[in-house]
Amino acid sequence: MLEERLREAFQDRVELTPAGTDRADQIIRRTGRGRRWRRVGTSLAAVLAFALLLGGALGWQLLRTTRTGYDPSVLSADPTALPEPLVTASINPHDVASLGLDLRIGDLLWTTDGRRLDLGAHGDVESVYRVPAGWLYGNASGGVYLQPVDGRSVEIAPEGSRWTVGDDGQRIAVVTDNQLTMADLTREGTTRLGVVNVPADTAPTALLGDRVLATGKVSSGRGYEFVSVVNQSGWADPAWNPAVSGVLGTRSDAAVGLAWTAGEKQLCLASLRPGSPGMSVTMTELCGFESPGEGITNNLSPDGGWLAEPAGDQLRLLNVDNALIGTPTVKVCAAAGVRAPIWIDNRTVVASYDDGVVRCQTDGTRKLLEVPAAAGSSWGLVPRLGSTDH
Repeated sequence: MLEERLREAFQDRVELTPAGTDRADQIIRRTGRGRRWRRVGTSLAAVLAFALLLGGALGWQLLRTTRTGYDPSVLSADPTALPEPLVTASINPHDVASLGLDLRIGDLLWTTDGRRLDLGAHGDVESVYRVPAGWLYGNASGGVYLQPVDGRSVEIAPEGSRWTVGDDGQRIAVVTDNQLTMADLTREGTTRLGVVNVPADTAPTALLGDRVLATGKVSSGRGYEFVSVVNQSGWADPAWNPAVSGVLGTRSDAAVGLAWTAGEKQLCLASLRPGSPGMSVTMTELCGFESPGEGITNNLSPDGGWLAEPAGDQLRLLNVDNALIGTPTVKVCAAAGVRAPIWIDNRTVVASYDDGVVRCQTDGTRKLLEVPAAAGSSWGLVPRLGSTDH
C-alpha cells in the first residue's frame, strides 16, 4: 500500500513539473522574434540610407543647376539673394505697379505685372531695359543678354562688346572685335541686318533708321558720326565730328544731342542729321548745358519732343519742338536730389530723388511716389522702350 501511494505521489509530481521542451520553445520563439526585428531594422536602415543618398544627389544637382531668368514663385523675395542684408520683407506687386516701371535691386527685377526675375546667371548686371521682346541687359564685362517674356535667357553679344539699343527697343547696335553690327531684337534673339568694320575705339550711341550714330576718338577727345550699316559690308571710316559732345536720343528724322558753339564757349541743344560728307548739326538757342562726359543723365521723351534734365533740386522739362524753332519752353518739377529721369510716355517722366520717386508731366502736374520699404536704398527703375503690351 505504502509503495503504491509513493508511486502515485511521484507520478503526480512528474505530471506537475513543466516539460523540458518548454524552455527551448521560449528561446526559439524569442530568437525568432529577435530575427524578425533585426530584419525590420535592417530594412528600415536600408531605406533611410537610400533616402539620404537620393536627397544628397538631388541637392547637389540643384546646386549645380544654372539659374533661369524667370522665377514662377513670383514676389516671394529671398532676402539672402538681395544685395542688402537688411532687406528681409517681400515686395508687394501692387507697390511696384504704382511706380509705372519695373524695379531693379542688384541682379533681381520686380516687374509691374507681378514677376520676380533673376538676371544674375551671366554675372553682375550693369544695365537693364524693358523692350518688346523681353528684358535686355548687359553685365559689367560687356556681355549682352535677352530674357524673353517666357523661357531662358539668350546671348545677344559676347563679353567685351559695346552696345546701344534703339529708342523703340526693337533694334540693337553692337561693336565686337572692330565690327559694327545692327540687328532686330526678337524673343529668340537677333536677326542680323548688316555688319561693317570700324576703327577699334568705335562705340554705338544711338540708332536712326538704317544708320548708327557712333562715337570715336579724335585728337581733341571724341567725335560723332552716322555710319550706314543695314545691307552694308566692308570698311567704314567715319569722319568724327568733334563739335558734338553727347547724344540724348532720337526723333523721327534726327538725333538730338549737345554741341559746342564756336570756340567751345557753350554747349547747346542741337539736332543731328546724316549728311554728306559729314553729319549736319543744327544748333538751337537752348544753351548752358554741362559737358556730359561718360555719364549722360538727360533723357529724351519717346517722341523726341521733350528733354528731362536733372538740375540740383529740380527736374527741368525742356520743350525740344519749341527749342528747334527758336522759342524755348521750360517746365520745372521740384524734388530734392533728383536724378536718372525715365519717360513712361511722351508726356510723363519719373525720376528717383532723395525720398523716393517723383512723377512729373509736361503740363506741370507733380506727384510723389513711394518705393517699397523692403527695397532698401540700392534700387533703380528700369527704362521701358517701345510698346510692351504683347
